[in-house]
Amino acid sequence: MKLTLEPTGQLELVQGTPCRVWSGTTDTGLQVLAWVATVQPQTHDLGKLMAFEEELIEMPYRREAAGIVGPSENTLL
Repeated sequence: MKLTLEPTGQLELVQGTPCRVWSGTTDTGLQVLAWVATVQPQTHDLGKLMAFEEELIEMPYRREAAGIVGPSENTLL
């Protein structure tokens, strides 16, 4: 299985860990959501790391709009 994912501006708690919600599709077209706590580039190339950091800073972030959802209930924290 292959996934194509894009970050959303939504953050939610999963078992106490803040995770960014990513949305996307499988290689067969099924829509999916993924809750991602960490994304770490696997390189020591300084240019690539700097480019990654710039893209990371530009990612949408709407904590005040999306809120943080509690780990076992649908209430905002």
